[in-house]
Amino acid sequence: MMKNNREFWVAACAGIMGCAPAGEALAADAIPAGPGWTGLTKPKDVIHARGELMEHMEELMRPIDTITVTPGPVKNVDLLHFNAEVVGAILTAVPHLFPPTTNLYDPKVTAPETIALPAIWKNWDSFYQLAQAASKSAEGFAATKGDAALRSASLKLRASCDAYHTLYLRKYESPKVKASDAEFDFSAAFPAKK
Repeated sequence: MMKNNREFWVAACAGIMGCAPAGEALAADAIPAGPGWTGLTKPKDVIHARGELMEHMEELMRPIDTITVTPGPVKNVDLLHFNAEVVGAILTAVPHLFPPTTNLYDPKVTAPETIALPAIWKNWDSFYQLAQAASKSAEGFAATKGDAALRSASLKLRASCDAYHTLYLRKYESPKVKASDAEFDFSAAFPAKK
C-alpha cells in the first residue's frame, strides 16, 4: 500500500512539474504555444498548486518533527520513513514549480498572490541547491535507524527546510494588537449562560 502512495505522490509531482516551463530551454524571444505551458498561461494556478503541495508536505513533516519533542521510543518508524521518502521526492520537484511568471509577490499587499520572495529568481542557483540539499536530508532520514539517530536526522531535515524558508519565503508577522482589541466588550458579545 505504501508503495502505491509513494508512486501517487511522485506522479503528482511529475504532473505539476510538467506545468512549469523550463526557462533555459526556451530562446529569449520564443513564446511557446499550445497546451501545457501553464507557467505562462496560468501562473496563479501554478502558485495555487505549489501552495497546496507545500501544505500537504507540511502534513507529512508533522510526525517527523514531533519525534524531537516526544520522549520515549520513536513509534511508527515505517510511516516516518515513508513520509520522508515522499517529502524527498516532492523537494526534487519544488524548484520546477517556480517559473519566473510566478514572481508575483507584492510587499505592499497584506495577502499577496504568493509569499515566495523575488530573491528566488535573483538567486536561482542557491534556491535550487537548497531544495536539493533538503531532498537529500529527507532521503537521509528515510534511511536512518535508531531513536537518537532518527531524532538527529529529524532536526537536520527541519533545519534544511527552515534555511530554505528563511531566505525565500515572506516572514510571518503576527497580528498587531490595537487599542480597540483591548477595549472589546467580550461580555456583550458573549453573554453569560443563564
